[in-house]
Amino acid sequence: MKKRFLYSIILSVMLPFLGGVGSLCADAAIRKEYKNMKEYIKTSNYAKGREQIAKCLADTTINADPEFYSLAIALETKANDAENMKLYLNQKYDTASFFNSNSKIVEYSLMQDKVQNALAPLPDAKRKKKAATLVPYYQNLYNGGVFFIKHKQWADADRMFSMYIDTSSHPLLEGHVTVPMSKMARAAFWSMTACYESKKYDAVFKYHDLAEADTANINYVLQYEALAYEQLKDTANYVGKLKEGIAKNPTAAEFFFSRLTDYYNSVQDYRAAYMLNDSLLRTDSISTLYLYAQTIVLFNMKEYDKCISNTENLLHINPDNADANCYLGLCWYNKGLDYDATLIPDPTSKTYKENKRKVNQMFEKAMPFLEKFRAARPDDKERWQAPLYRIYFSLNLSEKLKDLEK
Repeated sequence: MKKRFLYSIILSVMLPFLGGVGSLCADAAIRKEYKNMKEYIKTSNYAKGREQIAKCLADTTINADPEFYSLAIALETKANDAENMKLYLNQKYDTASFFNSNSKIVEYSLMQDKVQNALAPLPDAKRKKKAATLVPYYQNLYNGGVFFIKHKQWADADRMFSMYIDTSSHPLLEGHVTVPMSKMARAAFWSMTACYESKKYDAVFKYHDLAEADTANINYVLQYEALAYEQLKDTANYVGKLKEGIAKNPTAAEFFFSRLTDYYNSVQDYRAAYMLNDSLLRTDSISTLYLYAQTIVLFNMKEYDKCISNTENLLHINPDNADANCYLGLCWYNKGLDYDATLIPDPTSKTYKENKRKVNQMFEKAMPFLEKFRAARPDDKERWQAPLYRIYFSLNLSEKLKDLEK
């Protein structure tokens, strides 16, 4: 910003240059408004000057006059120079005020250009000079956006980046600014970030095509889009964006994968979840994330034998995974329950006794995994208490049963 220090040329030079031609004002009341504004510029009373600008913008007899915008630009230029001077002199300065006045200079310059063209377009030479004066302020919009992003001032950040993107193609700046696509895409990404963080979920998508060209941040772009769709309760696009996130970068798809499998499980579409997990396990067979997700799906599908095999693979990689121990124990426990439900009670039958032993063998296999889960998650009683009680009772483990009953 130091290199863009502007010496004070506000009233003596800027006004004649910016005023354009064909002023509409002859009315005494309007002249009085302009006189007030000039006084605020002269005395550096920016607060009153901005109140005056707001008042004039609402007046249709004034807001179509190029001279009014010359005064508005002059006020904001002086305010901007004042902060820039403090920076140049290593004095305490208001960075937010500096960037806000910068953006107002751009805003009022474009508004002036519009009303001037409607009256009598400036000669090419004067218009080119005006554009050249505006370029540094336009370029500084990006820096302002970055500043507000860093300070989590989301609305101001979005305003800066939106103006930076929208103004780049304005006829006034044509031939005077060339913005690399990478920088424009980054501006779109930051605008998307600001809109999501300020809960303006519809606005997340206003530059989404441009933001998706920011290859360095594509995962975050897709995440913001998915989360915005979720907040908007647009399930079809939410799921579609999660799939897109996995497809575009399957090696870094934890966010998209976890949410997509959660969605499939929530709607009990276990087959779709199984197919998703299976396809990703083919690319990374030792991923604990994919293996654990497949364990959950197989358990919900009551495919206990497949679930046991899958979970054993997971525990071989990560033996201390408490939830995996729980699922493996519950698989053996549920297998025992299901088998026991097929038996016709007959204490005199050798076959019945043998089959009951098979049930107890399954319970015995379940027990150490559930006990390990209990040790890791003592407060998660809903998952381990009832199965362990049934196992201890069936196996006649009275001491463990007493301990459990405590």
